[in-house]
Amino acid sequence: MEAKTKGAWLLAQSKSLDAFSGTGTARLENISYSGKIGRLYNLLRRQSDEANTFTISSQIVNYACQLNGIDKPARQMGLQILKDAGRIDVTKDGAVAVLGATTQAVLETTVEIFDEQGPSSDEQAILDLSERVSGKPLKRSEAEEYISDTHKLSKADATSLVDLSKVTALIDEEGERGHGILFNSHTFRDGQYAQKAYKVLEHLKADERIRLSEVQDKLKQRGALYDMDVQRMLGTDLYKRLISVGLFDRMEVSNSTESVGYVASPNDFQKFGRPFEEDPIDDAKALIASLTYGQTRSNYIRGQITMPEALIKTLVRGDELAARAGGIRAIGEDYRELEARQVVEVIQKSSGRFTMRLLKKDVGELALTIVRGGAAAQEAVLMDGSPARAFKGPHATRNEVRERNDIADRRFVHDTLDRLRSGG
Repeated sequence: MEAKTKGAWLLAQSKSLDAFSGTGTARLENISYSGKIGRLYNLLRRQSDEANTFTISSQIVNYACQLNGIDKPARQMGLQILKDAGRIDVTKDGAVAVLGATTQAVLETTVEIFDEQGPSSDEQAILDLSERVSGKPLKRSEAEEYISDTHKLSKADATSLVDLSKVTALIDEEGERGHGILFNSHTFRDGQYAQKAYKVLEHLKADERIRLSEVQDKLKQRGALYDMDVQRMLGTDLYKRLISVGLFDRMEVSNSTESVGYVASPNDFQKFGRPFEEDPIDDAKALIASLTYGQTRSNYIRGQITMPEALIKTLVRGDELAARAGGIRAIGEDYRELEARQVVEVIQKSSGRFTMRLLKKDVGELALTIVRGGAAAQEAVLMDGSPARAFKGPHATRNEVRERNDIADRRFVHDTLDRLRSGG
């Protein structure tokens, strides 16, 4: 496995593990530990200009960590490790000086930290298995045999490890005990979307194929669709099933009163290379979701986005957005999730007027590529007009849909995965 791929799994899986504790998850403590430090480094890094150093106050560091599930012990230890590795410097007053870094630097550093911990066979096995099922679903029995042979685990340990991966949402299983198939959120993200989508399409009923083709055509034209429109076009049952199996990405933007989703194709995120390594914790998707809200729901007085591509270009150039206008109100309200992720810095110019600058150039470049390709910034997220507060990515929203699946839904998902697995 390439270092950047391994690093992406560490970041993503450590975030999933944050929600769990106990003796079981202790088997994966080095994944949790190194991934959390990698996420800290990702919060701290700034524009990918490796010649410049950026200083962040201790207050911003502490606040960003609190918002992103990095507790005080992990923060203190992480800062020391990153300092010892020459990635940052920490001043006497707790401010952090960061040499500009790319996503790749974060991924490589995360892997170095993980390898230095002397990871267990369990941990190596779960990373290996995650990558393996992302390309093609596997029968559970085959997966257990594979990790047992490859990583020298007993049959009982292999079985309990797969059970643990399911409980912690690292890997999904569909099917009855003894006939389960393992998969994850990246099944349709390996550059073979068209072939895999065809295998889904050819086993649908005639009217379902028509409905699915209609949605796919509209996504090609518009990039993203309001999820209730997709559900109406597909019908509730087919909508749930296609989201559950991962054929579509459902993302969600929320404000103080409601959460509203939109649907995009995973294929849209292939245009910048393999999206998992480029955007392992959904920073670019969060940027696009926020811009979608600003484009479709904000009004002229607050500061409406009319040209998202031009806006992102401005940010990527390093310019301060809305500086000539002396700031606009919407910037102070609509980008709090991006502030929490340390993707942007919002600057108050006067009472009720704010400007914004991009802190991570490569995140902006990825978002720009997706927007140019007609992807997820181009269609409506219909909310009630109050400020957008948070973003939820495809992995979390898909799991929520799967939890509501009935027996027929689960059978559809299982049979689809089985065809993908077998090539039939």
